[in-house]
Amino acid sequence: MASPGAHPRSSSGPAFIGRVIEASARAFRVGCRLTADDIPAFGSFVQTARGETTIIGVIYDLVLQGDELTRMVALQEIPPQEIQQDMIENRNIPVQIGVLILGYLRERGTAYGIPPQPPALLEPVYACLPSQIQRFTERPDFLRTLVEAREASDDVVAAVIRTAAEARSGPARRDFVIQAGQELVRLLADEPIRLAQLLRRIRAAVETGAPS
Repeated sequence: MASPGAHPRSSSGPAFIGRVIEASARAFRVGCRLTADDIPAFGSFVQTARGETTIIGVIYDLVLQGDELTRMVALQEIPPQEIQQDMIENRNIPVQIGVLILGYLRERGTAYGIPPQPPALLEPVYACLPSQIQRFTERPDFLRTLVEAREASDDVVAAVIRTAAEARSGPARRDFVIQAGQELVRLLADEPIRLAQLLRRIRAAVETGAPS
């Protein structure tokens, strides 16, 4: 997996999202300014770094922050349509993104769970490429951290599985969803109600995703 470096992005490399503004052992927050179309979705995989360690996480929270112009427009009884449209299509919106850490990569390979250290403040954060998502989710071990995390709702779990499935095509996509479902059955054997609800969410999320 590519190790995040400096800010510049290439046309073929991972897309730059923002920078780490707060970090703990289990999660971190990203500060950025993005247009509405560029805001990443819940369940998206992202990567950042601490030294030689590449840290992999998924987005579980998004907070769009209003600025002075937003507050001024909101005070108008009927905000002008052209201003609303311009703010949606063209303006960079201040955004805070919550990321749950699922694992990390070193020269020895992939490890799942909490990294030795959280990412450094102001470290750049990038989207993961489909090939990177495939590699990280080859084994279903990442699901334990996800289902046990207090930060991530079951809707986020379903979104993460959908994202990982969409990084694959053809039979590989179906095989991944089946493997993930089997791992969830094992992990949530003592929570049958939650398991049934989660499997329904996953099915709905995958069925509304991109076609194979």
